[in-house]
Formats: sequence, structure tokens, C-alpha cells
Amino acid sequence: MKAKGKKDKQKETLVKVLHYMRPYGLFLGLTILMAVISVAFTLYLPILTGDAVDMLSRIGQPEFWPELFVILKKMAVVIALTALSQWIMSICNNKIVYSIIQDIRKKAFRKLERLPLKYLDAHSHGDIVSRVVADVDQFADGLLIGFTQLFTGVITILGTLGFMLSVNIGITVVVVVITPVSLLVAAFIA
Repeated sequence: MKAKGKKDKQKETLVKVLHYMRPYGLFLGLTILMAVISVAFTLYLPILTGDAVDMLSRIGQPEFWPELFVILKKMAVVIALTALSQWIMSICNNKIVYSIIQDIRKKAFRKLERLPLKYLDAHSHGDIVSRVVADVDQFADGLLIGFTQLFTGVITILGTLGFMLSVNIGITVVVVVITPVSLLVAAFIA
């Protein structure tokens, strides 16, 4: 019974957070787009590195240096675009989180203005200030970290599986089967 109550509270909290996010849908969409771009380029960089390493077997051939230079230029562009997309994603995440926090604080102050003086006298001033300032800051930190990790984590997993499938289906199946087993073993050891 307790577990169901906890799940209901979590669902209710998630719905409230999503409600606060609704006005910032454009920034949320841009965040997801930048996460996809960032992860795609991050996963493409090892492929370029592999091409450069493969190129080392051709040292001494006339086309070695120009082809290696082309790969190195691609790597520089990919690194720059990855950094740019992560920077834009960070700006969008900050805009979303701090706008939500501002909305929550405004709502909290409006609520405080309507409370009867009897309530304010009965509760510690530090406790009220802590709820409005510190608790909301803690929520903001969790939301900011959660956004970044959620989007990039899920997209990285899906992108990695996609790249693995494009390289070798058999090895991908082995990795997908072994991963849950290794997680269970790690959980048991921990």
C-alpha cells in the first residue's frame, strides 16, 4: 500500500513539473535537438579516429598526408560542432530550469502574501524562507542535472545501438544480451 502511495506522489510531482515546463516547449525541443546533434557527433568521432588509425598503415604512399589532413579537418569540425551543440543545449537547459524556478518562486510568494498572519506567527521564519529559497534551489539543481543526463543518456544509448547495428549485428546482439547480466552481477556484488 505504501509503495503505491509513493508511486502516486512521484507521478503527481512529474505531472506538476511537466505543467511548469509547458510554456518553455520551444527550448525543450531545442534541447532535445542539440542533444541528438551532440551525441551523433560524439559517436562519429571514434569512426573518424579509426579511419585515421587505418590510414597509418599507408605511411609512405603519396596520397597519405592529404587524406590524413582531410580526416583531421573533419575531426576538428566534428569536435567544434559537438562543443557548440553542447553549449547551446546548456543555455537552453538553464533557460528552462531558471524560468521554472522563477515561476515557482512567484507562485510561492503570492501564496505567502495570502496566508493569514496566524500561520506566519506559528511557523519559524527561517523555515518559511528555507522552503522558498533553499528547497527551490535544490529542486533547480536536480532539474538541471536531470535534464542534461536524461536527454544525453537516452540518446547516447540509442545512438550507440544504432552505430553498433550498422557495424556488426552479431556483436550488437551479444552486447545487448550480456549487458543486463553484467548489471545483475554488478548489483549483486555491490
